[in-house]
Amino acid sequence: MSPVEPPYTDPEEEVVLSEEQRAFIKKMLERLMELGIGVVYGEEEDTEDVVVDPGDRKELCRAVCCTFVFALTKEEVDKGIIKWNPKRPYFIAKGEDGYCIHLDRTSLMCTIWEDRPARCRKYDCGKDTNIWIDWEKKILNPNAFAHLAK
Repeated sequence: MSPVEPPYTDPEEEVVLSEEQRAFIKKMLERLMELGIGVVYGEEEDTEDVVVDPGDRKELCRAVCCTFVFALTKEEVDKGIIKWNPKRPYFIAKGEDGYCIHLDRTSLMCTIWEDRPARCRKYDCGKDTNIWIDWEKKILNPNAFAHLAK
C-alpha cells in the first residue's frame, strides 16, 4: 500500500478548495480560536496611510467600514489599546450591532483615531465598489450592509 499523496507538494503553489472545504476550514479555525488554541494576526503592507474625507457621505454609508471583520497585527495587540474579540483572537472587537466597539455611534467617529488599526489607516472606501458604486455621485452599493445580521 502506498502512502497517501498530499493534494500539493509546493507550499508556494496555490491550493484550490471547494466552497464546502472552505466552509469546513473556516468553521474549524473559528472553533480553534474559541478554544484558545489558535489565533490569527493580521499583516499589513508598508504603505502610506489614506485620509478619506467622507463629507456628508457618512449619512449614507453610516460608517459601514467599521463593520468589517479583520485581524489586528501583533504590534497592535501588544500595545493593548485596540480591543479584540476574546472569542476570535485577535480580530477587532465588535458590539452587538456588528460595529467596531471603538466607533462612537452618535458622531460615527473613531474614539481611538490616533491609535486606530493599520487596516483602518490604509483603507480607502472611495475605491471600494463593495461600498460605493460611484463615490463622486454618492451612490452607495445597495449590498453594502448585506453582511450584517438582521
